[in-house]
Amino acid sequence: MASKKDETEAAAAPSAPLDIAKARELASYDLTTRMAPHLDRHLLFMIYQFLQESQIYKNADLVRAQIGLLSQTDMIDFVEEKYQDIGETAPAELVERRDIVMEQLETVQQQLLPLLKVLEKEEDVRSMADMETSEKILERFDLESNSIDLLVKYARMQYESGNYNLCGELLKHYRGNLAKEAETLSSTTFTTSTWGALGCKLLTQDVEGAIEIIHKLDEFLENAKLTKREVLLQRSWLLHWSLFAIFMRADAAGDKFETLVAFFLHEKSLSIMSLSCPHLLRYVGACLILQKRLKHLMKDTVEILRLEAASYKDPITAFLLALYTDMDFDEAQQELAKCESVFQADYFLAKHWTDFQENARLLIFETYCRIHQCINIGMLASKLNMEEDEAECWIVKLIQNAKLDARIDSEKHRVVMSKAPPSVYQQVIEKTRNLSFRSTMLLSNLEKAEKTASGGTFK
Repeated sequence: MASKKDETEAAAAPSAPLDIAKARELASYDLTTRMAPHLDRHLLFMIYQFLQESQIYKNADLVRAQIGLLSQTDMIDFVEEKYQDIGETAPAELVERRDIVMEQLETVQQQLLPLLKVLEKEEDVRSMADMETSEKILERFDLESNSIDLLVKYARMQYESGNYNLCGELLKHYRGNLAKEAETLSSTTFTTSTWGALGCKLLTQDVEGAIEIIHKLDEFLENAKLTKREVLLQRSWLLHWSLFAIFMRADAAGDKFETLVAFFLHEKSLSIMSLSCPHLLRYVGACLILQKRLKHLMKDTVEILRLEAASYKDPITAFLLALYTDMDFDEAQQELAKCESVFQADYFLAKHWTDFQENARLLIFETYCRIHQCINIGMLASKLNMEEDEAECWIVKLIQNAKLDARIDSEKHRVVMSKAPPSVYQQVIEKTRNLSFRSTMLLSNLEKAEKTASGGTFK
């Protein structure tokens, strides 16, 4: 049985443990319990690993949680290692189960061997693309009638054993070459295999591959004949799984990544969050601040955060509300300070704190510049902890980058802002821009109220 320790064990935990007060503060920002129902066990395990390294909770408690999680998979060698970490011996039935799993893998592999040999030949794989039906493929290569179903089963067994690369390759063949008929493409097996393929891409950190599958699942859910409850459930899952791709790399960029962020911030996605998972608004706020090119969405999206504040609010969303709704710069600074603890406690955000802090500070001073006629450079320098000459250069760059209509008055050592009143046309655009989204949110809230009144709940 393949062990995934080398792939999942991260850097050693800090030597100095957290004090109880700090640990409790960080725990208050941990969203793991809210997110767990929407995540696969293998994805959730990565979050548990992060929590163990961050030392928010007792190590023994987290190891036992990991054992409980992985015991429901076939990563038995890894479960045994976890027992060793807390000085315990793995139960005898676990060892017995390993033998059973190994035997099952061997049996299915032998049954599948003819198809696996075909898939190893590029010429044969290419020829499958020209065949109209799965039956013709089976006939052409003299394969058993259950070979394709067996391939999906074998892929699932590899996934549960932690062999994500092999599982991904098997599912790629199934989805791309072997699943042909329209009934098959809309079947539960095909849908499940697509989710499995997405899990493999995320677990092997193939961001671009994951983005492609996320869009395919989005398209499927748009056109599938499912109940509203099923669509809500699967879209909630998709939004949670998308977080791994969005925040996996600090340097993520490019057209594909932008389409992923656009999907996450789309009004349809925000409506799903409002109905099912408002805690994801934390990541909506984080995206707005981390991705500078999203400034054009800032005003409308912050309004949504304001409307949803009763359902969910944390220092990230509170920072945006203080800055753009209340124009309270002192409150914004205080919330920004709290954001550091949020990032320490969050698997997805932890490695993005430096960029977030810098971008948040830029937003504060850019907004300050927009609403003040004159700004003393010395005052800004003290806020920035910079020399006045250095601060003046920084302000010049800020004015240029933000395209502010401003000038430096060197004689009085201040920044002078020119405030031209907006045109009537621009005012109409601002007032009507968000009408479509507000209508969608109104319908979503009505559905939520109807469910609450009837005693129904969404999970």
